[in-house]
Parts: sequence; C-alpha cells; structure tokens
Amino acid sequence: MKVLHVLPFPGVGGTEIATRRIADAVRPYGVHSAALLLQPTADQLAYFEEAGVPCFADLRRPEPSLVREAAAFLRDSWATARICGRFDLVHCADVSAAYHVGVAGRMAQRPVLCHVRNREAQIGRRSRIFIGAASHFAFVSQDTRERFPIPIPQQRSSVLYDGVEIAPPAAPAAREATARAVRAEFGLPQDTVIAAMFARVNPQKDYQTLIRAAALLRDAHPQLRFLIVGDNANVPLNRQHFEQVQAQARDAGVLDRFVFAGFRSDTERLMLAADLCVLCTHFEGLPLVVIEAMAAGRPCVATAVDGVPETLTDGETGLLHAHEDAAGLAAALARLIEGRDLAARIGANARAEAERRFSRQRFARDVTALYRRLQAAGTGLASSSP
Repeated sequence: MKVLHVLPFPGVGGTEIATRRIADAVRPYGVHSAALLLQPTADQLAYFEEAGVPCFADLRRPEPSLVREAAAFLRDSWATARICGRFDLVHCADVSAAYHVGVAGRMAQRPVLCHVRNREAQIGRRSRIFIGAASHFAFVSQDTRERFPIPIPQQRSSVLYDGVEIAPPAAPAAREATARAVRAEFGLPQDTVIAAMFARVNPQKDYQTLIRAAALLRDAHPQLRFLIVGDNANVPLNRQHFEQVQAQARDAGVLDRFVFAGFRSDTERLMLAADLCVLCTHFEGLPLVVIEAMAAGRPCVATAVDGVPETLTDGETGLLHAHEDAAGLAAALARLIEGRDLAARIGANARAEAERRFSRQRFARDVTALYRRLQAAGTGLASSSP
C-alpha cells in the first residue's frame, strides 16, 4: 500500500515529527510513504529524506476558490491529482492540508484522510466546502472531535491516539552521565535543575505564562533553568515570536533562566537529561511531546487544555495547571523540584501508562487498520473504529 502524506506548513514541528513517526511505524506493515510538501523548506526536505520518505516539493499549492480564481484552483488541483493518483490513499497531516488538497485527492479518485491535530475554533462556510472533500477525519483526542466545528457523521470519523517508541529504561548511571554532558554543553552548573520544554517558539505555545512562572520561582529556586528545544529561527513566524519572547523574559528579569536550544535532532537525549518536562500552551490536540516525556519516565507539568487531560492524570501520571495560570504552573514545578519522591513516582507511573496506552505497536496497528478500511471503501465512506 502506498500513502501520500500532505504537509501544509513550512519547517519541522510537531506535525512533521508526527507524520514521520507514522511513516516509520506503518512501514513494517507493508505501507510505503511519500510526502507532498506544500511549503517546502530545506530542513523539512532533509528531515523526511533522512527517514527514507521521498518528497514532492515543486508543485503549486492549490488555492481554493469558488469563483474568482476557480480556473487556477482547478488547474493546480488537477496537477496535484496526478501525483495523488500514484498512491492508494492521501493522508492530509492537518486540516489546512485537506483545505488545499482534499479536492485534488477526490479528483484522483483516492480516499482522503484528514488528521485533526488541534482544536479548530472556527471554520468558515466556504472553507468547509473544501475541507469536507476529505473522506474520513481522524482526531487525535476525543476532545478534539467534540469541538470540531464541522458536523461529521460518526461513520466518517475516528479517534486515533498517537503512540511513540518506548525504549528500555535508561540505567541511572547512564542517565546521570547524559545529564552531566548536557549541562556542560550548555554551560550550566552541575547542580542545575533542568525543566525542558520541547516546543517551537510559536504563538500557539504559552511562553508568556511560562515566563511569569519563572519569575515567581526565581528567588526560591535559583538553580532552575528552562531548556527550550524547538525551532526559533527557520520559520519567519517563529523567528518573529522568538524576539518577542526574549523581550518578555528580559523585562521579567528571567532571560538568564532560559536556554534556547533551537531545533535539535537529539530530543531523546535532551529529554533524558531533563529533571522534568513542561508544556505551557494555549491549545493542543494531543501533545506528542507529553507522550514522549511519559515514555521516558520524566515527570511532566502541562496546561489542562483540549486533549492534555486525556493524556495525563493530575497527581498520578503528571501535574496539570489551568490555562494562563502562572501561579498554578509555578506551584506544580515547585512540587516536583522540592519533592523528589513525588517526581520519581509520577515519572514511573507515566512510563507505565505510556506502555499501556501509547505504544508504537498499538499506534501502528490502529493506523494500518484505518488505512485498510479506507482503501477497501475507496472514495466512499469508511466505517468508524469500534
């Protein structure tokens, strides 16, 4: 089976990482993947080609239009449809991808799967026409499905929880050696407490609340440093927002408490070195980074929005704080820093929960089963999963 993944965004972020993880997971099941990049960048091309996923990066992105630019839209859609026709299924990595390419996939008479990874607050009537060309919608959480503004019949939707590779637990000595090396790499004292946030520096992520929490913790926990791992330079929007975040941290007197590592390919190593993980955010479908932290046995503090509470159980497998609640975030971080036993218990519980619910094997089986149902149904409707 051949699947074409459609990536609507530039650069490498959560959507791209999740798509590459899908391609890797389903390969042993006889599914071969390629990527259609609608806003290709050099790092994006390298990221997928490194994984053996061939890319199409020289097509004009279809710009949906019903009247004024309809001829251009149809022309570009037909060109895209010729690519889609080489594959058994078109997997749109985000709603935006379905908006641009859903019609082309149906022109090619191929089933179109639309992955919905984040809360979609509003979708206009015109946009619904083009997004609705998708044959089936896969939501990353139940919350995401319930909030979706387009009414989707039950038989055209599924909840597809992500999964990650769960490596054997690292020996304490190996983890400590990694932590020492990472602290030395970033010029941090060896008694530094690392709170790592793996997220691009983008308006979706709530860095303002994180900065306010850092200011609240500055005097009580002078050894605390926030390691920010994610793009802050390759994509113009991220670069612009990074400047704002730096200014906010400087104004709050905590810029020296932040280490901005930029995009990194060694996130597993950096996560292993962290004492705890944090995800301060405005909205998330189901954050893959939280699942990765759970699998690594790292205690995690996250904002209780959208699908996050479907991932973490407060006080058991992580700690949750309310949206834009800097005091609540600071208190949760302090609990883990000051309570080593609590942090160890939550980390162990989180890993066990990841093994039970979010393994790569379970995820690969679920994705492959959905692909097969869609393939069998063709351009008709595939029944939802039980």
